[in-house]
Formats: sequence, structure tokens, C-alpha cells
Amino acid sequence: MPPRRKKTRVIFLYLKIFIPAIVVTIVAAVGYTVYAVNAITKSNRTLLSIKDFPKKLPDNWGKVVSFTWKEVQISGTSGTLNGWVFIRGAGLPGIVITHGLGSSRADMMDLGYRLWERGYNVLVYDLRAHGESTNLVTTLGASEKKDLAAAVEFFKTFKVPSPKGGVVPLIDPNRIGLYGVNVGAYASLMVGGENDSVKAVVADMPYNSVREFAHLRARDLLGLDNFITNGLLDIGLQINQGGIYDTGSVRSQAANYQSKGKSVAVLIAGSQPKVFQQAAQEVVLALGPSVCEQIDIPRSRNIPLAGKDADLYNERVCSFFAQRGFPVIPLPDAAPSPAPAPPVAPPAAGKEVDGKGTGQ
Repeated sequence: MPPRRKKTRVIFLYLKIFIPAIVVTIVAAVGYTVYAVNAITKSNRTLLSIKDFPKKLPDNWGKVVSFTWKEVQISGTSGTLNGWVFIRGAGLPGIVITHGLGSSRADMMDLGYRLWERGYNVLVYDLRAHGESTNLVTTLGASEKKDLAAAVEFFKTFKVPSPKGGVVPLIDPNRIGLYGVNVGAYASLMVGGENDSVKAVVADMPYNSVREFAHLRARDLLGLDNFITNGLLDIGLQINQGGIYDTGSVRSQAANYQSKGKSVAVLIAGSQPKVFQQAAQEVVLALGPSVCEQIDIPRSRNIPLAGKDADLYNERVCSFFAQRGFPVIPLPDAAPSPAPAPPVAPPAAGKEVDGKGTGQ
């Protein structure tokens, strides 16, 4: 066989082997990327109504003379966020509660109530793609921090009737605290550094950046953590999120926290995987001891808490805000047991609803 023909046959043989291999590799890479992005950004949406509220509150909430709430809708960056405002009194500080991935505002009811009990107006809302809020996918914090910024501005301009007539702002716009869990913790730390109205932040199991959290989620859910799979995941999330994937780090906000005298508590749960604990500890180190304190807790609120676990957790959060310049206003003495309140019907879509309760 002539050398030229032999060389041509060898080339065709190589192409016959390598082209299918390349095609299979590309298909596998695309398939993994699509699967990983869907798995990591999936949220477990739960629908609820304020009618579920009394079932979630502490047993002794009947000691409260009057509990007033308002159902609200907040215009987020690309959709509507549904929430509740717990009204304690005009001119008092405000706390914004942002739940974690796969959770909803329903899981934050008891914490919101305890903060209200201590003397704060409270806004608790559903993240995008969670609860009753719109959007189909989470962005792991990239858009959520913008939604939280919108929620803070909404809370600052929220008004209630004044005894003297007219309306007045509900909260003191210069005394706002933020609380969040994982995605909510990242968003709270980012907004807290950027917004001068925010004086204190409690972050439950935070992380430094959206990219870091995506890689941690891939390791936890898929058991994969290497430069190839992480690189494919980064590309997929960039496409999935329209180029907003890498939106800054908590580390970049350290100077803002330090120069403006803000306070941060990072809650680190011993029950969480070590890699997530390490990510939260790195946030503590990044913000520095003059700003941030680490509080070790048994369990995170990335899962619903109840009983003694919830009581211990809620007390840690309330105590931190109380020690950082936020007042504690005692409730009135317990009133005689009121008649059972009638069940509250679900509100019509798109409406604001007022509510008052005295316990059951």
C-alpha cells in the first residue's frame, strides 16, 4: 500500500474513534450542566395563607393584648414578593426576615412573633420561587439581594394611621435590622453593607459569594467538587441567570461594616456539614472581630424548628438585636383570656389585608 494511502486510512481511523468520543463528551457535559443547574436552583414551593398563622405561633401568644398584622405585596426586581408586616408601633425599629432556600415565611412566623414581642415592627416575606412569591427559579442570592433591597425600601415607606389623624411611617428608618438564612443570610449581609439604614445583621449559615454557595451545593447534593464540574456549573448558571451570577462577595463589604459601626452576628450550626460551617467561619474572619461575632448554635433554621430548639434559637437572635441598640419594650400585662377568634379566610389575590389577633 502506498504511504500516502496508508496515512489517509490512519487519519480516518482516528477520526472514526475520536469524533464519537468528542460528541459523547459534549453531550455528557451539557447533560450534567443542565441537571446540576436544575438541582441546585430548585426550591420546594409551599403555598400558605395567613389563616395558617395561629397554628405556627407559640402556645402562650394569647397573653398578648393585641397582635396586628398586614398582608403586603412588594415589587421585587422581576416579580412580586408576598409578605406580612407585624405592626408593633409607629417609630419603632424594623426587622426584615429573609428565610432560606427551600423554606418560606411560614417557617419564620415564631421568630417574627418573638421579635414583635420584644418591641420591633417585623417584615417577613417569601423569597422569589418560594411560598406565594412569583418567579420560577432561585438565583442563590444574585437577584435575592436586589429583592431584599426593595423590601427594605418598602418597609421604610410603609405607613400606618396616626392617632392624631393622617398617616405616619411605621418604622424608624435609621434603625433597621436584617435577619436571614443561607441565601437570605448572604442577601442580608450584602444589603446590610450597602444600606446605611441597616445597623445590625444576623446571618444564619452565610457564605461569601453565590459562586461559592453553588459549588458547596453541588458537593452536598451531587458529591462533585472539582474544577471541571465546577466550571461547567459556573457556565450553566451564568446562562441560566442571564449574566448576574457573580454579583459580589460579603468580603467586599467588610470595609463598609467596619467604617460605619455596623454589627453582625453569624450563627453557625453544629448539625450542618463541615464545609458549610467552614464557609460561615470564613465570613466571620472576613468581616473582622470589631464587627462580627460568631454564635454557635445546635441547629440552623434551614429546616423548621420547634419546641426548645426554636425557643433557644429565637432567644439568641432577639438578644443580639437587643444588645445592639434596639430597644426591648415589654408587652402589657396578660389580659383575661379573650373569646376564640374566628378563623381568618385567605385573602383575595393582589389585595392587602389587615389582621388583628388576641390568641386562641
